[in-house]
Amino acid sequence: MKRNSKKPAERRKELVDAAAHLFAEKGYENTSVRDILDAVGGAPGMFYYYFKSKQDIYVAVMEDFISERMSRKCEVMEDDERSFDERISALRSLVEDDVDEYVRSFNPEPGESVPDASYKLWDMVQMLDRMAGSYAKLMLEGVRTEKIKNRLGVNEDSAEACALFVLYGLWGVMYNGRFAPECGQYSPEEAFGIAQELFH
Repeated sequence: MKRNSKKPAERRKELVDAAAHLFAEKGYENTSVRDILDAVGGAPGMFYYYFKSKQDIYVAVMEDFISERMSRKCEVMEDDERSFDERISALRSLVEDDVDEYVRSFNPEPGESVPDASYKLWDMVQMLDRMAGSYAKLMLEGVRTEKIKNRLGVNEDSAEACALFVLYGLWGVMYNGRFAPECGQYSPEEAFGIAQELFH
């Protein structure tokens, strides 16, 4: 009988999904590579074909989380069936939910051995860069329909740069202090309040 083998992309996704579930349930420190393999019925060689270490799959879990959430935000911003105000409201709700979930899922507890936070910055840069196009179109629509005031002088040429400026500012305010306890911490509402001042 021919063995039913899965494609490499499916196998990798299976490992990432299992790791995400285990990290959420047991925490990073209490989850082993063996636990992940047991969850999918795999052998050690299978894991190391796709990932170098437990930290490597942890980063893959985080990247999947960010990519899925980013896609949802872009879909909301580009949904022409909703009004401008409805899209802004839905976007804010998604952002608020994602901030809490991201910090809960990927902010290591004291003593955990995830040693380097630089990957978080890299993923944030990638996410905001991918969101900028959709956000730029939303800003231009707001300017065109006079839903927002154009204090930044947004036009077709500057829209993407302005979008990046606003997005980096929003994310910087919201995550400030969440991964660096010595810094001040601000709520999403406070961040949105600053954006409100820019556009209204």
